[in-house]
Amino acid sequence: NLMAAEKARDISAFDNCSNHASKGISMLPSDKWDSHPEMAVKLYSLAAEAERFLGRHSQMDIYCREVLVQKSISILQKKDVYLAKLDRMANAELRYDDAIRLCLTVLKELGCRFPGGRVMGLMKAVVSVHMTVKMVKQTPTEVLDSLPVVTDPSKLAIMSFLTRLVDLTFLGGEKFLYLLLLTTTKVVHMTLLHGLFEMSATSLTDLGSVSLFVMGNIDTAQYIEERALLMQERLKSEAGKAKTFVNSHIFVFHHVKPLQSFSKPFLEGYWSGMRTGDTAMSMWCLYFYVIVIYMTGKPLKVIEEQCQASITQMVELKEEECASCLRMYWQLYLDLMGSSDNTVELSGKAMDEKELVVTPLLHAYFIGVKTIASSLFGRYEMGAHLAIAKETQKYLKITGGDNSRAMFWFHGSLCLYAMARTNKT
Repeated sequence: NLMAAEKARDISAFDNCSNHASKGISMLPSDKWDSHPEMAVKLYSLAAEAERFLGRHSQMDIYCREVLVQKSISILQKKDVYLAKLDRMANAELRYDDAIRLCLTVLKELGCRFPGGRVMGLMKAVVSVHMTVKMVKQTPTEVLDSLPVVTDPSKLAIMSFLTRLVDLTFLGGEKFLYLLLLTTTKVVHMTLLHGLFEMSATSLTDLGSVSLFVMGNIDTAQYIEERALLMQERLKSEAGKAKTFVNSHIFVFHHVKPLQSFSKPFLEGYWSGMRTGDTAMSMWCLYFYVIVIYMTGKPLKVIEEQCQASITQMVELKEEECASCLRMYWQLYLDLMGSSDNTVELSGKAMDEKELVVTPLLHAYFIGVKTIASSLFGRYEMGAHLAIAKETQKYLKITGGDNSRAMFWFHGSLCLYAMARTNKT
C-alpha cells in the first residue's frame, strides 16, 4: 500500500493515493510509532498530502495531528505534514500571520534563522538583494548550467520551507516585506552554494521580481528571469514550473514582451501545477490567464464563461484567495455586459463586496477593480479618490508589480485627468 500510494502521488492520482495510504494505515499495529515509525510517518504524510489536494481538510487535520504529537519523530520526518498544514492555513484559511510564525519556528528547529526587527531586517534585506543580484550576474553561465543536484535531506527540507515562506510573506503584506526579501535571497544563496533544488528556478524568478522592486532595473530583472527559465528547462522535475512561469511573466516579462504571448505559458503552468499537485500556483496561472485574455481583447462572453469555470475549480480545490480575486473581475465583466443592475459596486451574481474577507492582497485587488469600473462607467471622481488614496499608493505604487496593476494605473490616470479637466473649467 505504501508503494502504491507513492506511485499514485507521483502521477497526481490523489484519490488512489488517499485510498492506498488509508488502507496502509489501517493495517499498522497499535504500537506503530514504536515498531514501524518510518513506515507510519510515510503513510500518514502521504495521506495528509492527498487529503489536502482533494480539499478534505478535516481528514487532513486528523493525519497531521497524529504525526505532530509524536515526540519520537524528528522535525525532518514531519516535513511533509508541516507543509500540508502550512498550505491549508494559507490557501484555505488565509491565516498568513500564523502560517509565517509556524514556518519560522520549523526553520529555526532546522537551523535556519532570520534577524528580528523590521527596520534592521529591512536594511539587511535591501543590502542582501543587491549582493545576491551581483552574485548571480557574476556567476558564469557554464557554472549555473553545471550545478550539481542537491540530495541532502536536511538542505532539501530547509529549501521546501523557505520557498513556502516566500509565498507566505508576499501574501502577508507590507509588514513582512523584509522577510520576503531575506527569504528570496537566502534560497538563491543555497542554490549557488550547494547546487540545484527542485525550486531553484523558481527562487531565481523571485529574485528577478524583487530586484526590479528594490533596484528598478528592468534589464537586470529580465536577465535573471531568462536564466531562471533556462534553469527550469534543465531540471528534470516539473515541481515549481507553474510558479516559475507565473512569476517571470506577471512581474517582469509584461514590461518587455507582448501580452498576447502570455496565454500559452500560463496554460502550460496551469497543467504543470495540476500534474504535480501544486494547486495554489496552478490556480494563479489560471487566474492570470483570464486576466490576460481580458487585457488582450477577447469577447466578454468568452471571458465571463472562463471566469465561472475557473472559480468553480478554485473553490473545489479550496484556493479561496485566488477565487476571491477572480470573483471581483467576474463581477466587473458581468456589470460591463449589462447582466447586473450595478456599475461600480461589485455586488451581484459573482460576489457581494460587503461580504469580502479582506486581506492585504484582496484589498489591493479590490481597489484596482473598483478603479477600473469607475473609469469605464464614467464615475471619475470615485476613481480619482481611489487612485490617490494613501493605502492604495503604499501597496500598488511599486516598481514592477504584476500585469494587472498596469490596468489600475491606466484607468486611475484617466480618472485623475478627467477630474483635472473638470476642476479647471
